[in-house]
Amino acid sequence: MADVGTKLIFENDRVRVWEFTLAAGESIGAHTHEHDYFFYPIEGGTLTVTRPTGVQPATLEAGKVYYRTAGDTHGATNLGPGRYHEVLVELKDSRPA
Repeated sequence: MADVGTKLIFENDRVRVWEFTLAAGESIGAHTHEHDYFFYPIEGGTLTVTRPTGVQPATLEAGKVYYRTAGDTHGATNLGPGRYHEVLVELKDSRPA
């Protein structure tokens, strides 16, 4: 399984902060989010998100915050012509039910 981000930039006992970047056409392999998390796209784009249940597009807007709960397993590919770049924060005191 892949990491949930490209580069771990901060960690303490409560949070883990990742930088996540995909160049045009680049993919990240399947990974599982073990904690609730939120992410903030700095450079938005459209990704295809691949889950065991299927593939779906996701358009993520720069400057918007997205929140997700723990337990999701997926991979992603950047469909756009430019770079996709976000900051992702895992909340370590959360676990899937």
